[in-house]
Amino acid sequence: MYDSDEQRWRAVRERDEAADGRFYYVVKTTGIFSRPSCAARLARRENVEFHASLEELRTRGYRPCRRCRPGELERNRQHADRVTRTCLLMNAATEPPNLDDLARSAGYSRFHYHRVFKSLTGLTPHTYWTAVRARRVREMLIRARTVADAIYQAGFGTNGQFYAVSSAILGMTPQAFRAGGAGVEIRSAMGVSDAGPVLVAVAEKGVCAVLDGPESETRARLAELFPDARHRAGDRWLEERLARELARPATPHPGAPLLPAEVRGICRHERIRQSLRTRPHPLPGPADVPALRAG
Repeated sequence: MYDSDEQRWRAVRERDEAADGRFYYVVKTTGIFSRPSCAARLARRENVEFHASLEELRTRGYRPCRRCRPGELERNRQHADRVTRTCLLMNAATEPPNLDDLARSAGYSRFHYHRVFKSLTGLTPHTYWTAVRARRVREMLIRARTVADAIYQAGFGTNGQFYAVSSAILGMTPQAFRAGGAGVEIRSAMGVSDAGPVLVAVAEKGVCAVLDGPESETRARLAELFPDARHRAGDRWLEERLARELARPATPHPGAPLLPAEVRGICRHERIRQSLRTRPHPLPGPADVPALRAG
């Protein structure tokens, strides 16, 4: 698609983002090279030449454009590819991964891998793994024959290991979770994350669900997950709390959008759960919140 100079020049004229990384162009009169999508003023065609690699450009002494920063996209893509690879390994793992092994598989030192991973996901590798395991045990508790089966199939080594964190994972007891929220009051609120609408539901012990999508869809899914719970929709206290958390400035790595949607979703949900779990004021109990109209 960008094989000829004519096609490359058209991509530069149209600031074609799809061409980024496929080639670079140099303005010979300035010695500066740029990405095809660079928003800088268009140079005269006779002053432009095209190159396929950053190495070639640097060897010839050309300087990168300070506006589009060519080369960063490639580094970001490389970081995202390597973090994705290790996230997918963790998604499929049934035992806690070794950080040294993950770093080695990504081609990084332990320290550098930890830093790159957190900058892209907002989580440490260990926290990502615990989020994956928590998601798995929530799914297993619905399908497995017993609570014990769900615990071991999800990757917990012992019952005690699971029960020590079960409140933070489920927001209620495992038995109540398996029973569709029977006897539990669940309060929920909608917010808007960087990926769109999100519904967060809390029970007495903490967050029990984080669901992406339009309100009608997420409320239907929440009712399907917990058909026997008492539902309070549109909890004003929770809405305000969630809005404050989602409004907190994020500092995502430029490569974060290159991660798969599944990985970004796991990270986003865990960050929401953590923020509601760790802020100074605990989630109020049913007696602390006035009754609201049920949805």
